[in-house]
Amino acid sequence: MRETPVPASHDPDRVYYADLVAERRQGAALPAPASASAIAPRVKSDRPKGWLDERIGTHAFFLKFGRKAFPVHSTFFFGEMASFAFVILILTGVYLGLIYVPSNAEVDLGEGPLPQAFASTQLIESIPVANLFRSVHHWCAHLMVASILLHTLRIFFTGTYRKPRELNWVIGVALLAMTLIASFVGYSLPYDSYAVTATGIGYGIARSIPYVGNIAADLFFGGLFPTLGSLPRLYTIHVFVMPLLLLGGISAHVLLVIKQKHTQPGYARKLAEPGRVLGVPLWPYQALLAGQLLLLMFGGLFLLSAFVPIHPLDAYGPPGGAASDVKPDWYLMWTYGFLKIIPTWATLSVDFLNLNIGPEFIGGILFPGFIFTLIALAPWLDRTNHRGKRFEYLEPPTQAPARLAAGVAVLVFVGTMFLAAFYDEIGLSLLLMWVIALVAPLASAVVAYGIAWSRSPAEEDKFDPTAAPEEPSLAAVVGD
Repeated sequence: MRETPVPASHDPDRVYYADLVAERRQGAALPAPASASAIAPRVKSDRPKGWLDERIGTHAFFLKFGRKAFPVHSTFFFGEMASFAFVILILTGVYLGLIYVPSNAEVDLGEGPLPQAFASTQLIESIPVANLFRSVHHWCAHLMVASILLHTLRIFFTGTYRKPRELNWVIGVALLAMTLIASFVGYSLPYDSYAVTATGIGYGIARSIPYVGNIAADLFFGGLFPTLGSLPRLYTIHVFVMPLLLLGGISAHVLLVIKQKHTQPGYARKLAEPGRVLGVPLWPYQALLAGQLLLLMFGGLFLLSAFVPIHPLDAYGPPGGAASDVKPDWYLMWTYGFLKIIPTWATLSVDFLNLNIGPEFIGGILFPGFIFTLIALAPWLDRTNHRGKRFEYLEPPTQAPARLAAGVAVLVFVGTMFLAAFYDEIGLSLLLMWVIALVAPLASAVVAYGIAWSRSPAEEDKFDPTAAPEEPSLAAVVGD
């Protein structure tokens, strides 16, 4: 026997926009909200079950998840964009892996001895479709980092990292860090002069870690970089280890969203009871929106790759010494900028502890580690994350002046590190660069706090992301 879905208005956990509109047009009465125990039982039909339904219960699965309500908000698609970008990276990476050879052993193809990785990347460049896929893979990595970053900023500035979503926030921050690591490891694979120089910087940073630096560098880079074991090790990390970690993190992140329900825009508080999600059903509406987003991403990435190709191998040539003017991509530029301006005398040595901390460790490990730790601890540093309250709605950023000021200060400081990467090229002195790096975040925090404080409503008029509506209004209609 196949179950038929209960009308949406009788579902205790979800409310659809279409039901609200229909009931409002019909002028429905506003009865008292019904409890979950008062919901009418599901009606069964006499239609025969399909082959799959009899064995794995596909219809019951569809009733449970196919009708799941998804809130609609312009910023809610960043997480989906990151997931789709991950899928595109896997697909394009599998194709490129059919041609690429992860070895720096030399091979002679008539133009002199070349590393096999470099020669196989040249082969990819010579095949139009493969070269297009390589560019798509490159730009999609940028898109995934940007999507996760925007997703993280939206969650932070709206305060939705608070109870009960602290664990999911930490998982999201870890996903951002793992994406940056996976992107950095991908630098090494073309094995041109740029790749070897950039990866060599990372190798030096890994070796600078006190006590475990040599072990970590040998484990991550396959020994002294570059050696014959370096590329196979980095390739394995980039193609297998990091994707598996990202897949596990994304799965846990999504499962927690399903378990805890999605946060909602502020207007949902007036239209649906607490504990019920106002949105569109997963099938077919949310699926259609997601499909359109995926097609737009595919089209945009292919157009971008066709007209804005990545740098060719000939721009740097095969490895043969350090390449000049090597800078990382934008998502690692802030770390590079800090490494560039940190004084060479910034060292700490304790002989009896055999401890030696140098600029590479401070700028490459300690600084980004501190930033990510600070971000991950946001739910516990936020004094508004009181026990006993569940935060279910997006809070206006200006309603929390301290949080807004702290977030703006961190963003501006990271932005000044972008400037620091080019400070000598634009004629700034090192002292002036440090003044900008210290003063700009403080000044921007004061300005942000002042703007938020001036726009913040009175205490009695503030939006409460945890409270129920004071009057039944439409919530009573959909709760019946």
